[in-house]
Amino acid sequence: MDINSVEFYTIAFVVAMSLIGWLMSRSEKKPPSTHIVQLETVPAQDDAQDTLTMEITDNGRVLLQRTGLSLGNEETINLVITIQEDHCSIIEKKGIKRRRSVGQPVSGQAMLSCLRPGCRYRMRYESQLTSAWATFTFDMSSTTPKQVVLTY
Repeated sequence: MDINSVEFYTIAFVVAMSLIGWLMSRSEKKPPSTHIVQLETVPAQDDAQDTLTMEITDNGRVLLQRTGLSLGNEETINLVITIQEDHCSIIEKKGIKRRRSVGQPVSGQAMLSCLRPGCRYRMRYESQLTSAWATFTFDMSSTTPKQVVLTY
């Protein structure tokens, strides 16, 4: 095949367009799903360290336990959970708030049913209440609880 022939340039053009199409194509990601779960709080004995514990229950749900929080009488905590493929972000937000209320130490727990069994998640947990956060991996096939200390 001669370098000056029409066939050479036609094949070169087809190969170049195929390469550009392959490079420009992006993989389609599933849209993220968002869930809002209220953290059920109970009074704590003292100001504990900011910790998060996640444990898989017998029915495949995840029990999330949180310590190191301080709430007023009429305040609640909501967890905003955003999941996109193997990325999971949990943001802790304050709910109903009464002004000038004194904070009391509490601990809380929530049952999460939105995580898929057998999946390994890259997690990010953020607390807007305490400005603490943590990043970690959570394996949904593991039977041992995952405990993480939140940092500032």
